Amino acid sequence: MSGLTNNLLDVWEIMLVNSFNHFRAIAIIFIIAGHSFGVNGMTFDTVFNTTIQNLIAGGTALFVFISGFLFHHIFYKRYEYKKFMFSKVKNVFTPYFLLGLIPVIMYTIKKSDAFNGYFLPIESGFISEYLIPFLKYYTSGRFLTAYWYIPFIMLTFLLSPLHIKYIKLKFNNQLLIITTFSIIALLIHRPVYNINVIQSVIYFTPIYLIGITASIHKELIYEYLKGKEVYIILAVILLATYQSTLGIGGNYHKDPFTYGGIDLMFFQKILLCFFFMVFLNRFESNNNKAIHAVASTSFTAFFIHPFIIFFITKLELGFMAKDSWFLYFAFVLTISATCVLIAKITKKIIPKYSRFIIGY
Repeated sequence: MSGLTNNLLDVWEIMLVNSFNHFRAIAIIFIIAGHSFGVNGMTFDTVFNTTIQNLIAGGTALFVFISGFLFHHIFYKRYEYKKFMFSKVKNVFTPYFLLGLIPVIMYTIKKSDAFNGYFLPIESGFISEYLIPFLKYYTSGRFLTAYWYIPFIMLTFLLSPLHIKYIKLKFNNQLLIITTFSIIALLIHRPVYNINVIQSVIYFTPIYLIGITASIHKELIYEYLKGKEVYIILAVILLATYQSTLGIGGNYHKDPFTYGGIDLMFFQKILLCFFFMVFLNRFESNNNKAIHAVASTSFTAFFIHPFIIFFITKLELGFMAKDSWFLYFAFVLTISATCVLIAKITKKIIPKYSRFIIGY
């Protein structure tokens, strides 16, 4: 009975920020879109094309911001570390482990030399050749596109007692922490190949904390930024365009202790988070079935879209490789709809186990 009560509370509290359901739907479409550039051979040899690329790429930041917001909005009021972590292991890590088992075993046996040979064994023997690579795949998530996010977010969840302490700080102290971590993120960038989980945590932590702070002060943010969305989105577009004129397309990746300039994507995606937060608040009372279907299955879409993209890429469909924005967006919408359909069908067939297998 307590489990049912908690589920009802979760649904009720999320309904209080219905706009964040819309936000979740947009965030997962951004993520799918960012992973779909290569399918139809999109080229980024013009400022316009690269600007569109820069606007779409980095959708993970939206997910992180939402996670921080919902951590405060939903979990903080009844936070218990053991229960919180148990739910995350059950609902996040379990489908990650199960869906990743076959790819990880295949790559481990194959001894793939991808990512500069990071997963290749150093010496012979079962432990070096199989056990260590197996563990490295799971602790990094670099066996399928986007799966690196799970080790990162699980480590973030493990650090949740620190986030609780952060919530209890005065705003000036919170601002100091966000500023400090943001400066570090601007310089450290995202890790090469998204392999270094610690670097990912350092980079995305300020975005997570900004999400938490946005939940704490959401009414002030809505009041202050209402009607200013057009200026925010213009700033986003200008940053994306400026990054394009520098010849930089997509996310910034580098080793942590080398200098690679200022990560403009970091600024841009934070502004985009606030744009969606404030703009979508206009539609707080709107309930669109299609949007809610995408939002409710967003985590499943996160888990299964890499499989769909992988198999479609292997098919080498000639009509897709047209360097066409129309075909590209049609592909993204098709993948998104397919993910929703798979999630709904799986839930219908195995309602008791679908959450463990596909996260829905």
